[in-house]
Amino acid sequence: MAKQTNTPLDWRLLAERDMAVADHLAATMRPVPTDTVAFFCQQATEKYLKGALVILGVEPPYIHDLDRLRKLAEKQKLTFGNISSLCTVINYFSVQPRYDLGMSLSEEDMRLVLQHTKTIIEFLKKEIPDLF
Repeated sequence: MAKQTNTPLDWRLLAERDMAVADHLAATMRPVPTDTVAFFCQQATEKYLKGALVILGVEPPYIHDLDRLRKLAEKQKLTFGNISSLCTVINYFSVQPRYDLGMSLSEEDMRLVLQHTKTIIEFLKKEIPDLF
């Protein structure tokens, strides 16, 4: 197995790539692949959180669970406050649910997931500027 990246810059670049894919698909593809856009939002959020953990001195675990990653950051005194619930919403679109062919996500809900992801990114830019 390849070694997981562990520099904040690498995590940020991977996250930016995932976010660019989500934005591109949402803006250009018709019909919009809502579940795929939400999946890339989850992936971007995961990678931004892992980059933040590295800066906070924590080895990011091999997990996709945004709530667990957020809780690890909170143990290092990073307080998510009223946006912690956004991780829970975005978390639903992780790898495991990605293969639920019965999942239906409206375009309006997908845009909400995009906005939640961008809210978390803005929070991290303010709280952990070294990641950016």
